[in-house]
Amino acid sequence: MRKSTLFTSAALLLLPLTASAGGVGFFASGGVHEGRAPYYRDDGLQGIDIQYRPNNAIGFEGLLGDKDDKIQGVVRLFVLNDWPLNAPDVSNENPDYEYTWPAHEDLEIRHQGAVMVGVQWGLIGDPSGFQLTATSLVGSGFATMDNLEFLMVEPGVGVTYAINSRIQANANVAATGRYRKRLYMGANAYAGIRYMFD
Repeated sequence: MRKSTLFTSAALLLLPLTASAGGVGFFASGGVHEGRAPYYRDDGLQGIDIQYRPNNAIGFEGLLGDKDDKIQGVVRLFVLNDWPLNAPDVSNENPDYEYTWPAHEDLEIRHQGAVMVGVQWGLIGDPSGFQLTATSLVGSGFATMDNLEFLMVEPGVGVTYAINSRIQANANVAATGRYRKRLYMGANAYAGIRYMFD
């Protein structure tokens, strides 16, 4: 895991050195992700309580492409924080049985490193002013303490606003799919600031 983290970080650090047009920035995000809390009936039958738990992130991004282009490449490198599961809700189960589950309340927030790459598409408006955008990103939670890496896919919509010729504010919302043995759904909102260069 350390070798892949080192390789990815080194590759990302080299990107701005070879780019002649694009930008760099930082962002923060918040949202929810799907989790599955198992519980067990005293006769051995298993149930699953599907929960949507908060997550947030902070990180850096790089853009590739002229600041006046409507299509730009995007790379995001960030720390993703997932809130743990709650104890499962068994209030709708048969009260004639007893239920047990792992001690979710003792778990802590999971911190993991993530990277996403993709494209920002200008839909309506002017990149040098106000613009409605779409984003299509794919990546992974590649640096985890518990070896539970996952694939991520995020299609989204957003806006950019050029404060001046170099500084651009941006925000977007995205549907999030995470895949590790099964698909887990969620949603995230991002907001950030970018320094654009030619």
